[in-house]
Amino acid sequence: LYETGIEVAGPVRNLRLESSAKQEATITIRWDLPAEDGAQVEQFQIIAEATRSYASYRIHPLRWSLPNTTSTFELSNLTPGTDYNVTVVSLSPKGEGGRASILGATEIGIPDPEPEEPIILRRLGSTILIKIPRATNNNGPVSYYRVVVHYVNGELIQQIDESQLNTFQKSKENRVPYYIAAELEMKDDDSLHFTVGDGREYRSYFNPPITVRAHVHISIGLVSVRNHVVKVRYATTTHEQHQYPDHQHVNLKTVEIERNETLITILTVACILFGIVLTAAIILYIYLRYKTPSANPRPFADHHELTLQGPILEVENNGFMPDIYEQRGFEAELRDIIEGLEQSKHHARKYLSLNINHILGSGKYGDVLAGSLQQGQDQDIPAHVHVVTDDMESVDQIAFLNEFRRLTALEEHANVILFLGVCVTPDWCYLLFEQMQTTLKQTLLNARVPSNVNSAKFSTISEEIVVNILCLVCDGMQFLADNNLMSKKLCARTVYVNTKFEVKVSAFGPPLYAEGTEKCIDIARWHAPEVIKFQNHSVKGDVWSFGLLIWECCCLGATPYGSTTTDNLFAAIRAGQKPERPGFMFEDLYQLCLNCWDLDASDRPSFIELRNYLRQTLPMLRYLLSFERKQSIQLPPYLPHLEMVE
Repeated sequence: LYETGIEVAGPVRNLRLESSAKQEATITIRWDLPAEDGAQVEQFQIIAEATRSYASYRIHPLRWSLPNTTSTFELSNLTPGTDYNVTVVSLSPKGEGGRASILGATEIGIPDPEPEEPIILRRLGSTILIKIPRATNNNGPVSYYRVVVHYVNGELIQQIDESQLNTFQKSKENRVPYYIAAELEMKDDDSLHFTVGDGREYRSYFNPPITVRAHVHISIGLVSVRNHVVKVRYATTTHEQHQYPDHQHVNLKTVEIERNETLITILTVACILFGIVLTAAIILYIYLRYKTPSANPRPFADHHELTLQGPILEVENNGFMPDIYEQRGFEAELRDIIEGLEQSKHHARKYLSLNINHILGSGKYGDVLAGSLQQGQDQDIPAHVHVVTDDMESVDQIAFLNEFRRLTALEEHANVILFLGVCVTPDWCYLLFEQMQTTLKQTLLNARVPSNVNSAKFSTISEEIVVNILCLVCDGMQFLADNNLMSKKLCARTVYVNTKFEVKVSAFGPPLYAEGTEKCIDIARWHAPEVIKFQNHSVKGDVWSFGLLIWECCCLGATPYGSTTTDNLFAAIRAGQKPERPGFMFEDLYQLCLNCWDLDASDRPSFIELRNYLRQTLPMLRYLLSFERKQSIQLPPYLPHLEMVE
């Protein structure tokens, strides 16, 4: 045996994937350090090379350099739905050493680009013939094409809330104006023709007839499935889909008239002849009436009133109510949900203490009381107790059951208020939630340093804490979105913190009263325009509210739209009014708010994108936000009379 005279570092040992950390654009690897019989490792180089991808563009290899003490690393900015060969190279002063490689894959992402709007070829009675163009997807396979029918009310198009999108029967029960009509596969053709409303079933989705003359939009959802992960993206619909040359948006009678010009001519001639004959008959009648004397004239007093005899029918127009609630009732449905809870969520009344004189808030589902739950002999947990009211309207009962059912299916999350369980008595039903120390609103207002106090900053909390709070709110909101839940009321008053700056968002119930008052919060000031106008709640509506929360946090609890009353809010937003950028909030962070306030809900960012951006900018806070006191800097005011309902 002869030595080569070259001593380099050996390869890392036991290179492996962290399967629990698998995400859309990341792969996490872990390894053991090389054996000590080689040269000292100076640093590691990570190389990621794509071996298989759905992307239509070329994916270049990515490289990272890491310190020699590193034993785990998250490869970020990878392409979703792509297989990678990941290599770890040991580098020493002698040069490149041993290599270790492993195959990994990223999870598929939301399909990109957005699928095209379908082409409406013909509308005939209760059916619509559409042409679905072939779609491409850079983030995963194209598995199915989902056909969505949307009954549009008015000229302003409401965005489809994907969490409410379901089968025709479920959408009918939930009174949602859109549903999935079919899931289709496209073979090797460039397009697919499909008849919406043919009454058949496609992959468990019923395709019911379309209401004649209803204003309907058809959207296409691109479904991508790989390794039991499903991602969907829907095409944005516009009124332009009715304007294709071949589109006949008419009823059956009009179609027949346009197709048969001969019949039109015959009917026209017949009408003219009938009119001539009728005119001649009227003239003849008048002539004979005046020329022929009456043989038995009737006395003027012998007149009889003409009346209708027979049965009179009354038509009753009842509002729509899903069959399941009509048959079983609200109490039975609520009982089923409660009985489905695990035993640890059921609490006896003797362990629940209520302060009935301390009402914390009130909403359409009932009041919120202060209370505590006894767990163990000496442990009392402070709780917010939601008392379910027994006089809800039918529409509110359905909404309550839907929200409560999703709530009970939630797992625990560090940034969502914990559901402690229920307490049921013969007369009342109580829903119990953990109680945090205070609201984010109060924390922000308390952090303001008065102008007459000599301080280098006008805030007692740092810029880093504020941005970190926003990151944690994003985590909680993304968790709710992943579980088909929406906040519908996101603002600083519905985010709760403690002295350790642990942050939790509320997933259920009304905003609490303003501290020290019994006045309800006017949450409309944080709502998106489609919510103010149509009550059309969606995750993208929560994103609009989050943009206002960013502004509210940076301005230490100031009131958004401080110069506008709630009655004029919608008109002001449609006219382009937005909260102004204060001097201490820099352009990049304010642009993030503007992205959240896009009037087109589909163009607003997701909570994942918002969280990633905020976390990436934490090391560069000086370019986002500064609480340093300067003469030209003035905090926007907190105006409680605009935030509360009188």
